[in-house]
Amino acid sequence: MIAGGNILKPDVENAEYILYIGAYPGHSGKPMQTIARQAAIRSSSGTLKFDVVDPVLAGGAVSPIGGNTQWIPIKPTTDSAFVMGMLYWMIDNNKINADFLSFPNLNAAKKKGFNSWTNAAHLVITDSEHPNKRKLLRAEDIGLAVPPAPEPDPKAATTTTPPQYFVVIDKATGKPALHSDSNEADLLFKGEVTDSSGKSIQVETSFMILKESIFKQDIAAYSKICGVPEATIIDIAKEFSSHGTKAAADGMGNTASSTGFDASMAQYLLTLMIGSMNKKGGVITRRNAYKSVAPGPRYDLANYPNKPKTSGINISRAGVPYEKTPEFKMRKAKGENPYPAKMPWHPVGSGSDNQAIFSIVNGYPYQAKILMFWMSNPLMTTPAAAREEVLKELKKAERVPLIIAVDAFMGESTSIADYIIPDTTPYESWAHANSEGNCPGKVLTVRWPVVEPMTGKISDNRYACFENYCIDVAKKIGIPGFGDQAIPGADKKLYPLNTPEDFFLRGIANVAYDGEPVPNISEDEIKLQDLETATKSWKNSLSTEEWPKALYVLARGGRFEDGAKAFVGDNHKYGFTGCFSLYVEKMAAALNSFTGKPFSGTLIYNEEAFADGTTLQQKYPQKEWPFQGVSYKAKFRSVSMLANTVLRDLNKTNSIEINPEDAASLKLKTGDKVKLISATGGEAVGILLVRQGVARGTVAVAFGYGHWEYGSRVQQAGDKKTGGEASIASGVLLSGISLVDPTVKGVFGFSEMSTGGPSRNGGAFRIEKA
Repeated sequence: MIAGGNILKPDVENAEYILYIGAYPGHSGKPMQTIARQAAIRSSSGTLKFDVVDPVLAGGAVSPIGGNTQWIPIKPTTDSAFVMGMLYWMIDNNKINADFLSFPNLNAAKKKGFNSWTNAAHLVITDSEHPNKRKLLRAEDIGLAVPPAPEPDPKAATTTTPPQYFVVIDKATGKPALHSDSNEADLLFKGEVTDSSGKSIQVETSFMILKESIFKQDIAAYSKICGVPEATIIDIAKEFSSHGTKAAADGMGNTASSTGFDASMAQYLLTLMIGSMNKKGGVITRRNAYKSVAPGPRYDLANYPNKPKTSGINISRAGVPYEKTPEFKMRKAKGENPYPAKMPWHPVGSGSDNQAIFSIVNGYPYQAKILMFWMSNPLMTTPAAAREEVLKELKKAERVPLIIAVDAFMGESTSIADYIIPDTTPYESWAHANSEGNCPGKVLTVRWPVVEPMTGKISDNRYACFENYCIDVAKKIGIPGFGDQAIPGADKKLYPLNTPEDFFLRGIANVAYDGEPVPNISEDEIKLQDLETATKSWKNSLSTEEWPKALYVLARGGRFEDGAKAFVGDNHKYGFTGCFSLYVEKMAAALNSFTGKPFSGTLIYNEEAFADGTTLQQKYPQKEWPFQGVSYKAKFRSVSMLANTVLRDLNKTNSIEINPEDAASLKLKTGDKVKLISATGGEAVGILLVRQGVARGTVAVAFGYGHWEYGSRVQQAGDKKTGGEASIASGVLLSGISLVDPTVKGVFGFSEMSTGGPSRNGGAFRIEKA
């Protein structure tokens, strides 16, 4: 079961209405230009309407003069309150797809024309005396017979997990049944069921638990929390629920806050309520790609002989319940109260570079031996990581003995490395990239070197880069999966991995042969593009049969399925067919590692709060700290643009942006030099910009400014000096003064407790004239 999130994106080409919450078509998302073009063309033609709910008006495809787009300002970190107001109206006015929500399994959904299903009608144990309280009711809890487990396949590479059987109230019989046996279940059941011993168990459906959570406050209360007028919330709820399954919700940067899980769950629950999952014009899966770096039709690029198994605890403390750690068990054995943990553990998260940074600087849960940066700059991007106390600890050899960076630029994180390996830029390197949801069909784009790398030449057409560094080090220390006998082929032979093209060209061969193979490239096309000259040094990496098909893919920049073929009727062919959860048992069973209290299993409005449960307002009252911060993307500023003097001159610096009413109350005006001060220490000085496109109580700062490296300082290698362009360092870096959590010992960036998501938005700030 999934709780939602970023595996799903709107089908922009077919939707009638899209609600973007913390995301802008054309200003955020991947790929920005394609989404902008799709949204702009369809909205201007009148076939698509979309609204953007965000604290900052950032442009993109939103037009103040168009009748089909609208910007709605909202208080930062209150997205879940806004959506709960919408859901209140939709449920109260029966504007939800109750039929869809009552399908308790995929087969039942398919019979009615859907290819997704939910656990909305699954029963949850609410009985406080039951040993499985807060869990979904299973067949064994009440003695229901289940089908015999399938015989294990002795040839299978991995052990298959036995199916689980949950319980619903079958609508036809009014009695408990296996969720897999019912075609339609009671969505509104709340009451008792009887176990095999005759004992009653209090239960209710996932939908009822969600409804009760939403109805704890009314629309007026949610309006007050989020700053969006009650009438606007109702209007958007009406619009969203009036297009059948041709409506979608999307979010992005809004989930990077201490309430980020709530925001993510809220936007995906909206689409569940109307049944638009996997639907044409609804939300569809992204990253549907042809097989490349995978067990493919020609080569297995995911496995190799003697592949080692990994074990242990992730240093980011994410995805691991605190109760499973040695620390918890040791303290429990001593008879101590194990709460709070020394540092937060995030039980439902996944690997996180922002949390890894704070683990490293605190030496917890263990000391890092080697830290390696590649295609990342966490000191710049992680909120609070640019603080002096973080940088000071990272530079200590006893904290992390060895730092290696592989980078094409002297970035902030790279600058503290002991060793820097020069890396290539896009025109010099290989890559495979899949689609990001704006395209419904299978897509895999390929990139290949079109110019000679400017990095140092190692040997025969081999240049310094990340891939060659990994290959050479692995061969030197004997890591399996590299060298002359490395890549398994479909013909049971092993092929070499000694160069980047050994790997990437075999991935392209997989793409070419996935499903129905592509045709061979024609001789005319080879001559037209002079491919013989461009690729002659790589030709021997593939067989004579594979080469003309690989060239066919290379010449087109990838392989692209016709988007129209990605739908069967109005169902997405590549839809996620697992269970979508209104009630997330994994979350409900998880405990806050500081308070020991359980998280909510369903959508709930949470204020910004620190690890120990103290709310931000309790610690830093709004009267003293009236602003919340929002970091948004700048149009003319990214890593690749810093060396472009024309683009740099278009936007030489950013500003500290606030609403005109806030500026008036502070007696400030555009152009004033001001200080932005963080409640937990740290300040930044910048130029004030007063504009209507910022919500009240919000301070907006465009990301990408405030560098202290990337060519802003002079660097010297041997006798050669480079850099020293001071303008690159102009502007304000909001994440440099983002909040730390004062309830955690050591240095710890303010974060969301269940997943470890960084608090890039929100916090507590004030502004003073400098």
